[in-house]
Amino acid sequence: MSLIEYFRSAYEITVEEKSARAALDFLVRYDIPFYHLESKGETVSFRMYAPYFREYTARRRERRFAGEIRKRLGFSVFVSKYKARLGLFVGGLFGIFLLVFSSLFVWDITVSGNETIPESVILNAMEENGLKLGAFIPSLDTERIEGVVILEVDGISFVSVNLRGTVANVELRERADNTEIVDIESPSNLVASRDGQISALEITGGVSKVKLGEIVKKGDLLASGVIDSAALGYRLVRARGCVSARTTMTYQAEIPLEITEKVYTGRTTTYYSIKFFSKIINFFRKDNISEESCDRIEEERRIYLFGKIKLPIFTVKTTYAEYEMKTRTMTEAEALQKAKDSLREKSENDLADAEILARHTDIFCNGETLFLTEKVECIVDIAEEVKIGTEAD
Repeated sequence: MSLIEYFRSAYEITVEEKSARAALDFLVRYDIPFYHLESKGETVSFRMYAPYFREYTARRRERRFAGEIRKRLGFSVFVSKYKARLGLFVGGLFGIFLLVFSSLFVWDITVSGNETIPESVILNAMEENGLKLGAFIPSLDTERIEGVVILEVDGISFVSVNLRGTVANVELRERADNTEIVDIESPSNLVASRDGQISALEITGGVSKVKLGEIVKKGDLLASGVIDSAALGYRLVRARGCVSARTTMTYQAEIPLEITEKVYTGRTTTYYSIKFFSKIINFFRKDNISEESCDRIEEERRIYLFGKIKLPIFTVKTTYAEYEMKTRTMTEAEALQKAKDSLREKSENDLADAEILARHTDIFCNGETLFLTEKVECIVDIAEEVKIGTEAD
């Protein structure tokens, strides 16, 4: 059966051999077109398209030739067979259409080469610039996206977007140690970032202005970038180096004993959605949900075809956990731990490279607030580089 014949409604009529001549005479007499005349032993069959079959049955009415069997052929038989499962049939056609049409859209995005920069940061930057699940591939300007993202995301030295079929592969390189670019040309001085007593000097650029054991105040000049030479006169350079000093750093924390905190009631409501590319299809009415006193927890799972092929379809489970804001009074032990955590967070960067000599802690509670003061004696680099202003600036 040819493809045209399959999709065009056709019928096959089979009669006993002894009735074949009468059947053929009937077709010729009424000028009814037929084709594919075939003898099958004791039977003879022929075919005709639907319009001519209707004419044939209208003229024959209920009369039939000996052993006559009428059989429908082609695509119409398939449709008739599955008409009771219309959803399955329509779904199949939609699935074929989807596979063909969706090849023009991004199904998946992969990120490689990132070590310290979270993948979510890269994906968010890509989405803000048009590269996301469901993006129309012919409209993507990958060169523009690469240029913008490399400027927007700190720490990237190179980024490339490669489209392979429906998958966008984002390849990047991070800047070594995420090092900040330093201006090595501009002249500068080194000044004290805090009070202290000089314990070590290592000046590699400029002229030192302090000595070991000297006490300095915040803002004092440690090394000058102005060099006075009898032969060359005044010239400006970049002062560089490390100036270690013994100093005391003070940190304070105030923690109220009475706090208002979130307490979960144990009541939760869960809803399910389908995300197709970047579009959410909810199976619930969002206006029935009050988010004022609930935390929203979302779990997303990707659907795989045959367990291997990624589809741009996700099941989304959204849970709303109800809570109440309640006031309570902390114990002094709880408040003290909270104060210590606060001081640790405040001093973490300052003391990262410091040599700790001693810690002095003072705790005071007036019944309403706990006060924690910590003085840290340490040796730390206090040199801070400050640019020298010139007429060109």
